[in-house]
Amino acid sequence: MSRQEITVGMIQGKLPKEDCTKLVPAPRSIKDAGTVLLIDAAEALSMLTPRRDRQSIILTQMRMLNSGMLQNIAPEAIVAPLITAHYDIVDLGILLEDLGYAGDLYALTRPLPRAELVIREVGSACPRLTVRLLEIG
Repeated sequence: MSRQEITVGMIQGKLPKEDCTKLVPAPRSIKDAGTVLLIDAAEALSMLTPRRDRQSIILTQMRMLNSGMLQNIAPEAIVAPLITAHYDIVDLGILLEDLGYAGDLYALTRPLPRAELVIREVGSACPRLTVRLLEIG
């Protein structure tokens, strides 16, 4: 029996499992980023370690994003809410790719029962981004 025949009744992304973004422990890796751009995500500040010699943190709003900002800041990681009243992480990811960003995108969220499905969906919509969840609460 092939792998495709076994998937009846399962939710599966379009990409083969081995090509999907892996779930990585986010808090450890986000702390290693030199420049972090927080987009509508001030609550992520408690997870970061801003220090002049170690980590810079810039806060902004999605409506303020443009290619010049991304080029000037050159973030190593971007953090934004998984979903807001005006956009979700897929909308933001598509915009970031359109603006030329190809890096780490952390979706700020409460713990989810099937986090890998969210990562797979966002990763398939935004293939140039490395998508991770940053769980709070």
